[in-house]
Amino acid sequence: MVEVFLNNTTEKIEGEYHQSQNVDAPVALILHHHPQYGGNMNHKMIDSIYTTFVQNDFSTLKINFRGIGKSSGTFDKGMGELIDASVAIDWLQEYNSSKSPIWVAGFSFGAWIAMQLTMRRPEVVSFITISLPATHYDFSFLSPCPVPGLVIHSSNDTLSDESDISYLVRRLTNSVKSKYMQFHTIEDANHFLRNKEEAAIKIVDSYIKLRLSIKQTNVLSANKVQEGVLC
Repeated sequence: MVEVFLNNTTEKIEGEYHQSQNVDAPVALILHHHPQYGGNMNHKMIDSIYTTFVQNDFSTLKINFRGIGKSSGTFDKGMGELIDASVAIDWLQEYNSSKSPIWVAGFSFGAWIAMQLTMRRPEVVSFITISLPATHYDFSFLSPCPVPGLVIHSSNDTLSDESDISYLVRRLTNSVKSKYMQFHTIEDANHFLRNKEEAAIKIVDSYIKLRLSIKQTNVLSANKVQEGVLC
């Protein structure tokens, strides 16, 4: 893990980065929760998601949104933070193969930003969201969602109404007709999944391994077809 700084037109964004030795390794960007409520890239949940991607051989970047840690600027109610995340995607593309698939993962406020990236950036092939702030932010941009992903929420989320979460789940289910679109509820947990972080990370790890195994199977199948043609 190395400290990095990403520059956009107005701000300097702090991050921590792990580069896989595999030149075609998938890439992941991790986004933290609300900057004004303790969100930062060293939070336990963010660090655990980051470590999980690294252990699955991703080139992985986590950032501090503007105004947090060594990142310059001030909180911008999501508009500037979306720019920060987009700059991070550009940076990852610069330092990785053009063949590298890109994943985005976000926690709470970061999940809202991650879903916007998923809609705006065709390079993104999958997403992972934990504790979508369904009641507090507008998710109308999700229809139709272009790629499958993982949504984790808690049974006792007092910050997002159950009806709002259910509505988002239905919309995603209707727009993404894929068995790889998954939803998991963690019982007896609050919005921030306090003391339930390990349960969430196990779900994240299983989902990543599932998607990677599918990709590997497809590669092997393609190779077999190619070998048959050559013969």
